[in-house]
Amino acid sequence: MHCLEVLHKGPIDDWPAFAAKHKESMHMPALSAQTQGFDHTNEPTDNDSFMNGSIILIMTAAFFYMSGTMMGTTLIVGYSHSLGANGEFAGIIAGTMNIVSLFCRPWAGRLSDRIPMKRFSIIAVLLMIAANAGYMASPHASTLFAARIINGIGFSGLSVCLAAWMSSLIPLAHIGKAMGYYGLANALAMALGPAIGIRICASLGYRAAFAVTTAAMTAALIMVLLVRKDGSRSTSRTRTGESTPLCTPSQQPQYPTLRDRIEQVISIRVIPVAAVFMLFAIPYCATQSYIVTYTEARHLSINVSLFFPLYAVALLILRVAMRNMFDRRSFRWFLWFCAACMIVALGALATLNNNGVLFIASIFMAASYGIMSSVSQSSAVRLAGTGHGGRGNATYYIGLDLGMALGPIIGGALYANVDLAWFYPILMLTMPMAIGIYLLTNHNGANPSARRP
Repeated sequence: MHCLEVLHKGPIDDWPAFAAKHKESMHMPALSAQTQGFDHTNEPTDNDSFMNGSIILIMTAAFFYMSGTMMGTTLIVGYSHSLGANGEFAGIIAGTMNIVSLFCRPWAGRLSDRIPMKRFSIIAVLLMIAANAGYMASPHASTLFAARIINGIGFSGLSVCLAAWMSSLIPLAHIGKAMGYYGLANALAMALGPAIGIRICASLGYRAAFAVTTAAMTAALIMVLLVRKDGSRSTSRTRTGESTPLCTPSQQPQYPTLRDRIEQVISIRVIPVAAVFMLFAIPYCATQSYIVTYTEARHLSINVSLFFPLYAVALLILRVAMRNMFDRRSFRWFLWFCAACMIVALGALATLNNNGVLFIASIFMAASYGIMSSVSQSSAVRLAGTGHGGRGNATYYIGLDLGMALGPIIGGALYANVDLAWFYPILMLTMPMAIGIYLLTNHNGANPSARRP
């Protein structure tokens, strides 16, 4: 039996014996053989018996911290200008959180697999409370920049740890549905946070808005403190994808290879999943950053502010309706489905001329990026293996961070250098690239027998 198939079916109680038995199959080429686990699915389940108070509290904490984060992200550029930052420095302040987060992700994943997740979450959310209080009290732009760095450190730790914590409390047979619910909480926060922040800022000003983000982070801390079950951490068992090294007195010790060192901070077998999801995040984040500017430049009489609320409603309906499919369908099935939906969404935005087309674009964007985010995260948890959810989630979030960073950069380059008629058609190229990465890193990509009937 392939080692990734075992990982998908559940935890391995006797890892050293398993490693010795499957020693040859576990020393495989870097990415292609490892990603065969993409296509394994679990036994379908139609109930939510895995849900308990701890999981609900973790999801609620995720909603509060993500709402506050998205609220702050929406307002930070304008706030920077109000504190005297020029255009370039305001952009640097805004992007600092994601850049810091990107570099901290691998270490956050490793730490969440080594120390109690509740303790790690408390430390991370306290950093986010301090950062948002710093925003609220900042006298000038340089202190805002410092607070943004602290926010990036806390955000990278909390996002990885909460996802790993939740996944550690759920049987792998339910992981797809559960991460769908978790992703839904994040998606609603990403839609509601900016809307609430803009309203508060318009009525009471920036400092009042950041007082609300600080309160949201405090609410997340309360939720974390109320969770009773701590997540399982990796023990002395061998790292995922390695066989147990044997050393007798007459043998030389086996020193860690470069691959071993990389595995200490990220999960190599999750890299293709992260790369695929990055290519879904690029067009979504480019749209998030430029849809208002795009419609204004084309002089379209459209209520563009409806796009993200419609996206949130569509995603809510889709995730509830498809909740049992996340554990029944293969990664391959979702990749083709979500890629087709992304092409439709970008095509609708390319031909945008009325609110009806905007409605279609929002629905298909939810069916593509919104669904793929949950599918990719649950696949990352499965591929990383039991006790390594922190590294699996960290690798997944690296893909998200890169997509969030590259989306606006690519969107800005397209907006400045190509005819707007080609803006969304060029972004469509990300979908063939995503499918290409999947086929190149998965030997069973075209083999119908790769997935359970």
